[in-house]
Amino acid sequence: MIAGTTGEHIPYFNAPHLAALALVPLVPAVLAWWAKRADSEAFTRRLVWALVGVLLANEIAYRGFHFTTAENSAEFINKSLPIHICPLALFAGMFALSRRSQVAYEIAYFWGFAGTINALFTPDIEWAFPSFGFIGYFTTHCGVLWMVLFATWSLNLRPTWRSVWRAYGLLLALGVILTFINLALGGRPGLEEGANYAFLCAPPAADTPFIIGPWPWYLVGLAAVALGLFVLAYLPFWWMDRKATSAPE
Repeated sequence: MIAGTTGEHIPYFNAPHLAALALVPLVPAVLAWWAKRADSEAFTRRLVWALVGVLLANEIAYRGFHFTTAENSAEFINKSLPIHICPLALFAGMFALSRRSQVAYEIAYFWGFAGTINALFTPDIEWAFPSFGFIGYFTTHCGVLWMVLFATWSLNLRPTWRSVWRAYGLLLALGVILTFINLALGGRPGLEEGANYAFLCAPPAADTPFIIGPWPWYLVGLAAVALGLFVLAYLPFWWMDRKATSAPE
């Protein structure tokens, strides 16, 4: 659960939700077109830093919003630290863009397409548009995909088959780390009390089709789904590589 929420969520696929989803491909497409039109490494770097700066400022403001809407500091610490999978993917994307880091790109790419897309389609928030809770949430989550798409289209970064397993292994390692953090912050397996980062102790309130069964069985299902989504996210690159190798000389 997110600090300040009551367990209900915004209506799915109404006009503001659909508009936010439309921005996922639109923003990086415009940025990639702009970078290609300028045909300047310096200009591309400025675009990178502008995007990173906007997303970092939004993330700071969004966490501040969580702090002001939490009932107390304990609730903020238990619910709203930026250590869910999506904000961590956001930070990885920032590092990937600013440092051209392949590993950070892989984390942002696979965690983004497996987790962030699900969070965009089934947002676990109650703040309706035009609340900053709505704007901050979608800017953060859309931002992960903006960065990986821009990095793919304009910075020539791309995943490999090995990337699938590296990103998946890091995700499992993160799950272990967050389990201990949840327990240290008073989380209880199978219960919603205390910390529940990455929804390891209890499922989210969102109506996601990937949550099946009670704790801990839904975690086993999520681990399998995540691997399947990682492979699915890599398939376009596998197909392009296969097409390139089979093309006549």
